[in-house]
Amino acid sequence: MRRIRKFIFTMMALTAAAFTLQSCLDDDDDNNYITIDPSTNVGVVTLKPGTKNNSNWWIQLTDSTVVTCSNIKEFPLKEKKEQRAYIYFNYDSDPSSLTADIKSITVTHIDTILTKQLAPALESQEANDKAYGNDPVEIVKSDLETLAEDGYMNIRFRATWLPGSKHRVNLVRVADEEGLATFYFHHDSNGQTSGNLGDGMVAFYLDLEKDLDRTPREIKIKWKSYTGEKSAKFRYIPRND
Repeated sequence: MRRIRKFIFTMMALTAAAFTLQSCLDDDDDNNYITIDPSTNVGVVTLKPGTKNNSNWWIQLTDSTVVTCSNIKEFPLKEKKEQRAYIYFNYDSDPSSLTADIKSITVTHIDTILTKQLAPALESQEANDKAYGNDPVEIVKSDLETLAEDGYMNIRFRATWLPGSKHRVNLVRVADEEGLATFYFHHDSNGQTSGNLGDGMVAFYLDLEKDLDRTPREIKIKWKSYTGEKSAKFRYIPRND
């Protein structure tokens, strides 16, 4: 999470759940939302099980900041594996003192985000399109949600759908362009092309090489939008674990 927000945060009522998956570079507006108390911080983070610094689990709050949760002692998810999530929280101490060292927060709510591995690249773009779909989709421009962080590419996407629609999304590593690791975002509507615009959220583990120095770089995401092929570049800091 590059930015931690403190404000009344409006977000989709996780319409991702309405997709079977379970996200333009476009306007970041919402139709379905929940309201969070303005005193609460909200962020997109990685929930990590394990024994880091003798902790049962921890939260990657930003690319450089790790925190523990003071009010939830056990890893909150049934599956003991990394998971991207929205969290709503308060700092247990002055946030201006937060460093790369372990600090603690009180978490008031967790909304998990669909977290996926990359889909295998096939022999051609045509084969990828056939396997993973090439229906139009938009990627929502959002400095909180659509970004590369902690080894993941978070994508808030927008498409037309009806309640109960069975849509799929996947991310595939394709040939590098401009010297950048390049990925294609696939959307399969399963033939459902009518309905209202709705948003979903997904995070993909990029599986890029580790870098002990964590030198920032860029990656490139491509997709088929409702107005044709699009691409965007995102700042990426490699993991070192």
